[in-house]
Amino acid sequence: MDIGGVERAWRRGWMFAIGALSRGDRVAIPPDWSSRELSGLFMRAQGIGDLILATGVIRAIAEAHPNIQLDVLTTPVAAPVLDYNPHVRRIHVLRRSPPRYAALARAVRAARYDVVIDGKITRGASFVRSPALSMVSRAPFRIGVGGGNHKLVYNLCVDRFDRTTTHMVEGSASLASPFGIDPARTEFRPEIVLSGEERRHAERQWTIAAADRDTAGARWLVNLSAGGAERRWPDDRWITLLRHLRARRPRATIAVIGMANEWGAVQAVARSAGASAVPAPSLRDALALVGSTHHVITSNTSITHAASAFCIPTVLLLERGHDQWASWRTPSEVAYWSGPTVRSLDVGTAIAALDRFLVAQPETAAPAEHHAGVSPLSSASYPLSR
Repeated sequence: MDIGGVERAWRRGWMFAIGALSRGDRVAIPPDWSSRELSGLFMRAQGIGDLILATGVIRAIAEAHPNIQLDVLTTPVAAPVLDYNPHVRRIHVLRRSPPRYAALARAVRAARYDVVIDGKITRGASFVRSPALSMVSRAPFRIGVGGGNHKLVYNLCVDRFDRTTTHMVEGSASLASPFGIDPARTEFRPEIVLSGEERRHAERQWTIAAADRDTAGARWLVNLSAGGAERRWPDDRWITLLRHLRARRPRATIAVIGMANEWGAVQAVARSAGASAVPAPSLRDALALVGSTHHVITSNTSITHAASAFCIPTVLLLERGHDQWASWRTPSEVAYWSGPTVRSLDVGTAIAALDRFLVAQPETAAPAEHHAGVSPLSSASYPLSR
């Protein structure tokens, strides 16, 4: 028996069934989106970085069609990214338990959406959750990436995302094309909005960090934590890298952050490297620190994407071949690793990337707009990651 063939047939069968039970034409023609008040649901139920990168296309749709009220479906860990976002009306949170999933399905059905946009562009061959919610919504227009059997579920398909040649921001931007938005003429920089109190709290943290080490130079935010153990660089290498930064930039204010469960490591690294350990107990605390720094060093792509939202120059430790997750049109340098984990990255390679970055970046503070609390959404051109 051809098990693979059976699986493919089964997958196509249930996708065909979901499409058949969905409202609207099998292949739709985009309507006049500005003709009346409409409601839409943008689904991006993945990680923090995924949602940050999607904020640009959310903004583009909302600004092109102010009559469309946009809600967002995401995960509990990523939802705070959208705090204070003026383009999002309501947030649905996906919680992984049958009763809560049933409650979410009822809420999505009750909202009577006109259009659903599936923001997961890195779609695998098998998926259930997004098509099922698209069907439950009864939305007559369903937008998603094409390829494979996706046309059985989505009636407005956009080009399939090619992760080998395309940045994630550009991939998400294609989802705006059914709304008559020209990706080539639209700004899709990620967007994070900070409240006044969040900005003030971050400024207090930087003041404490500067006083703690008696420094007054440019701010450097160093994030130790990563989304998985395979991307967590060893503490002794962080210490060597930051000692090198301290030697090259003796007046710099270097703040080290990490997840709450790594606070001990954060303190130890900061103490050994002549830096300051700065508590960032929540995602919003970390985002505010990113938005108020001058430079970022991280192996966590979520922090990288937050830095891109504020156009903060970044040094990134990144797995080779994953440039789709690199900085977006923001000055940056990359220290690539190629082994099974980031431990394959030797400290000399990271120091070389930092040195290249230091040559390109002035020692003075960054422009004031980096501290405005929102993304700098001008049409200016920024150099791409190398």
